[in-house]
Amino acid sequence: MIYTVEKANLITKQLNKFKNNYAFMVAGQFANIEFWINEVETAITAIDEHNIRFTKMYDAQEKWIDEKNVRIPDYCYICNGICELSNEHYKKPELPKQKSTNDKNDSRKDLINAMYYFLVRCLKLELLNEELFKEYCNRIGTSIDPNDLK
Repeated sequence: MIYTVEKANLITKQLNKFKNNYAFMVAGQFANIEFWINEVETAITAIDEHNIRFTKMYDAQEKWIDEKNVRIPDYCYICNGICELSNEHYKKPELPKQKSTNDKNDSRKDLINAMYYFLVRCLKLELLNEELFKEYCNRIGTSIDPNDLK
C-alpha cells in the first residue's frame, strides 16, 4: 500500500475514535485541534501530490538503470535462485507501477469525513463556535451540512 494512503488511514482511524469518545476525552483532543487539522492538511497534500512524487521516482530509477546498464538476476520461483531456464540470466529491472487512484481518492474522502465529524462533535459540545467550525471545514476543503449547524 502507498505510504501516503497508510498515513491518511491511520489519522482517519484516530479521528473516528475521537468523534465517539466521552465528552471529556473529546475536550482533551480538541485541546490539540491545530495539531489534528495540520495532520489532515498534510495528509491531503501528500495524497494530492503523490503522482508528482511517483513520476520523479520513476524517472530517476529509469535514468539510473539506463545510465548504469543495471541488470538483475531473472528470478526462478522453482529453485528460488537465478533462473537457469531463462534466455537471459540477467535482465533489466522492472520499474514501479502506479497504484490505483481509487485507494488515494477513498482515503482522502474518508480522512476529510473523519475530521469533519470530529469537528461536528466539537461544535455540539460547544468546544468551538460556528465561525471557527466553518474556518476549519474550509481548511480541510469540505462543505458543511446545514443540519449540522442546528
